[in-house]
Amino acid sequence: MKILLVVPTHKYTQGYPAFLSVSDFPQGYAYISACLKEAGHDVYGLNLNNITGFRTAHELLTNKIHKAIEEYKPDLIGMGGICTDYTFLKDAMQVIRMFSKAPVVLGGGIVTHDAEFIYNHFKPDYAIKGEAELAMVALADGKIKEKGIIEAEVPDFDKLPFPDYDTFGIMEMLDKYSMATRLLYRYSRTNPRPMIISTARSCPFNCSFCVHNHGTKYRARSIDNIMAEIKEMYEKYHFNILITQDELFAVNKKRMVEFCQTLIDKKKEYGWDFDWMFQTHANARLDEETLKLAKESGCYFFSYGLESASPTVLKSMKKKTQIPEIVETIKMADKVGIGFGGNLIFGDIAETPETIGETMKFYYEYGSSEFIFLDIIMPYPGSKLFEFCQEKGLITDKVNYYENIERLRYNMTSMPNRLYEEYSHFFRITEVSWWQTKETWTSKIEVAEPDVIAKYMKLENYRLFATCPYCGEETEYVQTLPALKGFMGAGCVHCNKRIKINIRNGGS
Repeated sequence: MKILLVVPTHKYTQGYPAFLSVSDFPQGYAYISACLKEAGHDVYGLNLNNITGFRTAHELLTNKIHKAIEEYKPDLIGMGGICTDYTFLKDAMQVIRMFSKAPVVLGGGIVTHDAEFIYNHFKPDYAIKGEAELAMVALADGKIKEKGIIEAEVPDFDKLPFPDYDTFGIMEMLDKYSMATRLLYRYSRTNPRPMIISTARSCPFNCSFCVHNHGTKYRARSIDNIMAEIKEMYEKYHFNILITQDELFAVNKKRMVEFCQTLIDKKKEYGWDFDWMFQTHANARLDEETLKLAKESGCYFFSYGLESASPTVLKSMKKKTQIPEIVETIKMADKVGIGFGGNLIFGDIAETPETIGETMKFYYEYGSSEFIFLDIIMPYPGSKLFEFCQEKGLITDKVNYYENIERLRYNMTSMPNRLYEEYSHFFRITEVSWWQTKETWTSKIEVAEPDVIAKYMKLENYRLFATCPYCGEETEYVQTLPALKGFMGAGCVHCNKRIKINIRNGGS
């Protein structure tokens, strides 16, 4: 069977084009493609990211989907995404129905966390709730006949074939669009080539804002299986930054130690040269010895799910985080020389001016030097907060919710709307200004070779040199800039601290 997999464009409703690096590529597509190919099917990938030359993203979508259908004549079309991909998926469904009679399969988080509504609203032939790999193979094999919602999961993560990225043009994304990666994923290398790997799936915790409140249980891959994938990817893609995706990476100390020690050995054996980072739950109970081992293995950064520094809000969120332990971890990371990051999200049901004050006090003390970012909490389908908003009448029209998902904000607190908006504005201003972050100045500025992004945007790439205000080491940065003024946010390659590079008062 011939299957066409359509990858959504990045930030479809927020301007076109929005460039995407591999660091944010939806891995589910690569796993599905690998499983379908292993089962003997022909798979064609339509990655709609990083394509220019169209007036709008909708024009791009229509043109490319039409051409793909004409060229490949698929027997089955699959696509999916998260809730913020709603508008893309809606438009793509309409275009597909115009040009093809092939059955359409819809999946991803948008289905998993709101299956009945999405299925009835979009009317695909099939909607896969959960992990789609094995269900897609069953559909392609003709083992599933009845249309509707299919519930699926992958019991053993180790038994899946390694993800097939080539079908979606990942080498071009690495070669041409790596500078579009997030700041946190690129500051350890001047020429970043970030790659992703899932070392586990799901999460056993029950945080009110999260969508892991139901569904599949947490499953971690074996270290041997992870290393085998790293070896295959490194030989093929020559990445230099590896982003591990695992909600609980460091919670199991024995597993993390085994990963780090094995990685040290493999780097020596195969000559691998890359840095890596991880994210983990704030209850990980990291210790200095383990962090030193991580540093030795090439770890340059890790992030915690902070969310708040107010005990009242943390309790409301159903997080069991203890702030003194977070502070101790930050101090250990600083001592070892690994960057620390996390997000503080405001607007929980229990949020008050007093709880905001508690969290901001923590931010003022640690957010200036660590990569701690501020944002407003959002009630996503599948979360307890979404249910709360429905019960309180804050969300009454799901279509309106989805269509405006990146524009609307919901005041779930007991604070008056005007006060809540004032706080929200303050957080946005604080975030974009990198307020209180230590500043340094460019000591030298050189024009660098423009990459494809700079050329398209008619901007210049610059090579900037600046001395870290923490460790005193000079670092080189390559950045696309509209002009030599203002500032850029970065991290020191040597000590991994958060710094603000003032471009106006330095350089020549």
